[in-house]
Amino acid sequence: MKHLRFLFFAAGAVALLAVTNVQARDLVYGSWLSPKHGINMDALPPAFKGIEKDTNGAIKWKLVAGGQLVKGKNTLAGVKDGLVDAGLDIALYAVKSTPSTALIFSTLVGGWDVVGATGAFVETDILHCPSCRAEYKRNNAVFLAGYATTPFRLMCRRKVSTLAELKGKKVRSTGGGAILIKNGGGIPVNITPAEATTALQRGGIDCVLGSAAWLKSYGYRDVAKHLLEYPLGMVGPPGSFTINRKTWKKMTEAQQKIHLKWMPRVVAESAINAYIMRERAIIKDAKGVGVTIHKAGPGFAKLFAAHEKAQRGRNIKRATGWGVKDPAAILDALDKARVKWKKISKEVGLDVAKFEAALKREIYDKVDLSKL
Repeated sequence: MKHLRFLFFAAGAVALLAVTNVQARDLVYGSWLSPKHGINMDALPPAFKGIEKDTNGAIKWKLVAGGQLVKGKNTLAGVKDGLVDAGLDIALYAVKSTPSTALIFSTLVGGWDVVGATGAFVETDILHCPSCRAEYKRNNAVFLAGYATTPFRLMCRRKVSTLAELKGKKVRSTGGGAILIKNGGGIPVNITPAEATTALQRGGIDCVLGSAAWLKSYGYRDVAKHLLEYPLGMVGPPGSFTINRKTWKKMTEAQQKIHLKWMPRVVAESAINAYIMRERAIIKDAKGVGVTIHKAGPGFAKLFAAHEKAQRGRNIKRATGWGVKDPAAILDALDKARVKWKKISKEVGLDVAKFEAALKREIYDKVDLSKL
């Protein structure tokens, strides 16, 4: 009997070790976003808590926000070198390292469907872009989650509602947005959203092309008192859970699966609560602190339509110059995913649980761990 009890105990211990093989220590998520940014407030905490619970406390994620460890432009390098175990990387800030994802990021998606754009961006990057995965692998990283921002709009120190008023203005913009601003007569300035706060305060730039949620996230509303009510493109996917490959490989298969289990929640929370819902509240509050919303003149619709028509060919040419072997195939996959997720988005609405379930079904249940 004692022998049998020992065997049962041993079997239980082995099962527990299968989940807790990684040393029980804090893993560090370095974020250059403000501690109060929606990604840090809404998207990451539920996953961190869930992962800790499901691994029986073996894996605990610690968030270090506000750029204390890594900045926007060096997050991928920080993940690669093990300065942080994970972080939020922007492919456009490291085009030489992640040109395939930068190609996806350079595609401006029109309209207001953040849920549909998020699903399409993330599915394309994870399931239909082998070169995306290979590039992250070369950088000792694994891309696990992303999202689409709410549509970018102009937030300016002075009123800009026509292309004539945009002419000559210095505008924080990157990727496809920088091309759009240049074609509209503005002067693109390639800096991060965080860097743009000081630039706005000091008059180094006139406007920011970005999500209206940034009015609060980065404090723009204290200086940028004019918001253009016109969608100038959604971008993505920021790598909201880009993890160091060595950290990932040290995990057991069970622990990796637990992380994948929580990624649909990270993606869904990012799009709906961290961006859509927060933005609505932020715009409402911004009106109370003197931010004026302006309707766009007809020139902006024509500008964006011309950009959408030309961006595929232009992006293929740029990506080829970056070294992407088959950029057309990546964009074809993105176009196909956009059609599919446009339909799914109508079914999901703004229900986080429904979006999470759709992401699990359409993306994460299809992930082959050996190919990440």
